[in-house]
Amino acid sequence: MQQIEIVSRFMKNIVWVLAMEGILAIVVGVLVIIYPDLLGILVGTLTVIAGITSLVLAIKVDKYSKLKIDL
Repeated sequence: MQQIEIVSRFMKNIVWVLAMEGILAIVVGVLVIIYPDLLGILVGTLTVIAGITSLVLAIKVDKYSKLKIDL
């Protein structure tokens, strides 16, 4: 049962990170519409954050991809 709980928690983490990244993308999009002069800075910041979260998710997926589940 311990392994199933780990996988469930891992999936919740993935959903949380992707939801936060999506909300951040929407906020950046709205800010670009309101303040077009900030386009470069906001897009650059969003790209860096998306890259970092993608690397973190890749590391976590690699860590848990070797997990065996016994039912």
